[in-house]
Amino acid sequence: MRAYTFFVCCFAFIVTGCIGSGSISSIESQGQAHFPILTGIDLLGNTRKIPQTLSGQLNIVVVAFEREQQVDVDTWIMSVTDILQSYDSVGFYEIPLIYEVNAAYRAWINNGMRSGIEDAVSRERTITVYTDREQFIGLMNMSTNDIYVLLLDRQGKILWRTQGIATTENTVFLENAIRQYISHERS
Repeated sequence: MRAYTFFVCCFAFIVTGCIGSGSISSIESQGQAHFPILTGIDLLGNTRKIPQTLSGQLNIVVVAFEREQQVDVDTWIMSVTDILQSYDSVGFYEIPLIYEVNAAYRAWINNGMRSGIEDAVSRERTITVYTDREQFIGLMNMSTNDIYVLLLDRQGKILWRTQGIATTENTVFLENAIRQYISHERS
């Protein structure tokens, strides 16, 4: 009976298009003013190494710590739409940073988030990281009370950073940082 239950659960997991649990990520510091190397799972089920597998020459990365912060993350999704359309070399990623939990709970969280996001682009750009949050927060000088938005180059160098919801002012600052970087790269 136990083997049958296991088989049914595995079959249901595969048929429903669920994704796996991902793994617990170590935090590898790249030095001051750089985003640490992390491993996460996107909502398509792919293992992603951050910042190495981010697609843009520049990448806007929004780090959130609590489910309730999705409302704040959404302000950035709306605000950067024009930027992403104007600069095809800029990527955008959401990184929910979650405590280290067991594999069953990670799979439950991943699939819960996946069920709320139906389009493939959003699933690919959402990379959940399970790690030692206290170590990450200390390394990055952050607090779980807010979201953080960073502009990273391909190597993970932090070119610009802010926290909180998107405002007209900080969106303009972000676009100026992008322009400045691109202008410098061309010269």
